[in-house]
Amino acid sequence: MEQKRIVITGMGTVNPLANNVKDTWEAVMNGKSGIGLTTRFDTSNLTCKIAGEVKNFDYKQYYTEELLKKAKRMDFYCHYAVAAAGEALKQAGLESAENKERIGISVGSGIGGLGVQHDNSVALAEKGPRRVSPFYIPMSIGNMAAGVLSLLFGFKGPNLSVQTACATANHAIAIAMMLIRNNMADAMVAGGTESTIYEVAMAGFNNMQAISTRNDSPQTASRPFDRDRDGFVMSEGAGILVIEEYEHARKRGAEILCEILSCGMSADAHDFVAPDPEGYGAHLSMKMALDQAGKNPQELDYINAHGTATPPGDIAEAKGIYRLLGDDQGSLCVGSTKSMHGHLLGATAGLEAIITALSIRNSVVPANINIENFDEEIPLTCVNRKNIEKPVKLALSNSFGFGGHNSSLLLGAV
Repeated sequence: MEQKRIVITGMGTVNPLANNVKDTWEAVMNGKSGIGLTTRFDTSNLTCKIAGEVKNFDYKQYYTEELLKKAKRMDFYCHYAVAAAGEALKQAGLESAENKERIGISVGSGIGGLGVQHDNSVALAEKGPRRVSPFYIPMSIGNMAAGVLSLLFGFKGPNLSVQTACATANHAIAIAMMLIRNNMADAMVAGGTESTIYEVAMAGFNNMQAISTRNDSPQTASRPFDRDRDGFVMSEGAGILVIEEYEHARKRGAEILCEILSCGMSADAHDFVAPDPEGYGAHLSMKMALDQAGKNPQELDYINAHGTATPPGDIAEAKGIYRLLGDDQGSLCVGSTKSMHGHLLGATAGLEAIITALSIRNSVVPANINIENFDEEIPLTCVNRKNIEKPVKLALSNSFGFGGHNSSLLLGAV
């Protein structure tokens, strides 16, 4: 039986580059970096002093007066989701949809309300249990962003949250796609959201030696595939899509941005945090996505790589891509836009799905900036350092997470 076609009709984002899709894409096309010195807390005791912070963000503008009191009790990862979802729904024309029972939400977070967890832990340690907020639990749990979105927009379809570290948003989008194909919804709000620029997170990643300490040059700190890369740059924000069944979108006259063909998933079964050094899991994920859609690797025009700029991670992913394509890399372009916006953890795949969709829409592949000395251990000849204007009809967006979770979203032109 022929599967239902799933399309994207709305996109929204808040991230270190900009607080909307249009300005984000303009920044990406200009090779702009959203990374800077951390301003949220005193970093004098930390080796890493840089991050990709969301800037000029006022959450109050996204809530009605009636909901503002409740909004004050929410963690910022919820606020970012509300802002991004509002933009996506407006573009899709579903802000005031009548069939609310047929619209669902699949929005995840890698960590959830980390700020609330941190603040209440400090309050408990310093002032005792009576100073822990009665709203601590609902403010901190990772599914609350999905719950807040249903409350705000009134959607009563399937409502769920996924947590697979940095693969979260791709998995959330994939599950949303499956729900629509199984006739459990006509449309879904899907993606990821994260707010983690806190001292405890910075200290944790810092002590793992996972993040860059290029403090003297924040804008060049995120350098995927460069020989001198020294770790990822932690960022925050949200990337949310409105996806729906093709005929449902067509009948209501929605603008169709591109098609979601499939999503591949796999596990490394190797280590808690280190990737399989040979990229077997990454290869399986990409191959599954292509097989599910009946496509072959040589049809790919673009791979938005996970490309975090960790020394072992970039090599492992590159080996997985090489295992998929071999020497026949043709006109394929591979690059990581994390070189500009950093790593949004559980939200990063949502933002990168948006950028990949825009690449298809605008027939241009974004540059991988900050490559000064290409790492000779990377077995790829197709990593582009400048924007490449070319038709993009088929593209993969990779996202891999701690725990060995791998996900590859396959998008196509309509």
